[in-house]
Amino acid sequence: MRVYLGIDDTDSHSGGCTTYVGYLLAREVLRRWGPGAFADFPRLVRLNPNVPFKTRGNAAVSLALNVPEGDLEELWKLAIDVVENNARREGKTDPGVAMAVGEIPWKARLLYKIALTQVVSKSAAQRAGLLIWGGRGIIGAVAAVGADLTKSTFELLAYRGGERRPIPPSLVKLIEAFTFPFTFHNLDGRRVLIEPKGPDPVYYGIRGITPQHLLYAKSILESHGYRPAGWVIYRTNQAVDAHIEDGVFFNEPTPYSYYKIRGIVIEAKRIRGRHVVGRLDNGLVFVAYRHLGKLATELEKCVMCDVVLYGGLKPREGGLYLYVERAHVLGRYVRVKTRCPYCGGSLESTGRGWRCRKCGTRFRHIQIKWLYDHSARRTLLPRPGEWRHLLKPPGLDAAIAGFFSPRDVEWIG
Repeated sequence: MRVYLGIDDTDSHSGGCTTYVGYLLAREVLRRWGPGAFADFPRLVRLNPNVPFKTRGNAAVSLALNVPEGDLEELWKLAIDVVENNARREGKTDPGVAMAVGEIPWKARLLYKIALTQVVSKSAAQRAGLLIWGGRGIIGAVAAVGADLTKSTFELLAYRGGERRPIPPSLVKLIEAFTFPFTFHNLDGRRVLIEPKGPDPVYYGIRGITPQHLLYAKSILESHGYRPAGWVIYRTNQAVDAHIEDGVFFNEPTPYSYYKIRGIVIEAKRIRGRHVVGRLDNGLVFVAYRHLGKLATELEKCVMCDVVLYGGLKPREGGLYLYVERAHVLGRYVRVKTRCPYCGGSLESTGRGWRCRKCGTRFRHIQIKWLYDHSARRTLLPRPGEWRHLLKPPGLDAAIAGFFSPRDVEWIG
């Protein structure tokens, strides 16, 4: 019988990782029911990163399984036991488990789409039609069960048993030389992106579009002494723009939501030489952090540009500010210099009007004309080290991952 299990909110700022708890659960399911129980790779589902009660990356985990109908109660108890025994109950941590048997309820699928971009209430998760256990983590657990991963990528997550040994940029360059573009987002200059910096148990995480290339990258790391205590390949909605293609966007800006808006930049300036703060013609204030690199630099120069901005809305100083994560410049309005309609001469201001420098004709009013310059069209992204998990890298083919199943490769160890 097809069963979907979701878990979320098992980590804290001082340690733990929901993907690690998912790995432990998958390993136990594998031990009890064998590899045939897995209808798909374990799933890592990223949700709206702007919610105020997230821990770090706002990730939930789900498993799509085939188990005998008589084992459903055992599976449910196993999931709760694994979460209870491994969740870091500190601070805001409030773990949850959700399970769907047979078909996934449409309310769970809708909740996933909303959770990609909005703040979802616990009561909405309770009404989604799934069996649930726990606290606020049921929101992410239900969303992970309802996730549509028609377009997906993979991430191989390796876990450490002791201290995290730093991975040198030269070794990551070697991995890229053999696996790019089938792995991606490995380096930003000399900054290594495959290793986390926090106290979680992750040793490294390699993102890609085929599991075989992820396994090859792991073998290169192991040949240089980077041997993990355990590892798993997740299918994930990372790097496919799931929030933009599947997410629900409200017309009106709401706090802590992911938002997109089109407008004309009427003001943009650096604040104390650091971050760029600007305003659109509809009054919305946007912020582009300095560490975003070219994105902030280009937006500073983008006054009178017609833009579509994407980012998270956060309350500040009595209003909502849009913290930009990407931008599309559609064009730019360029003021055409008005000339004398009689002789074509240039005009100069007289304080009370204008006068033609050539023929001397005076004008009380002049018509201001604007041209729309399409050549300014471009996409602005932050530097790779500042990409959010859901952002799709340029040129990535999100359909390739759909051709693979857990029967094709070794996916856990």
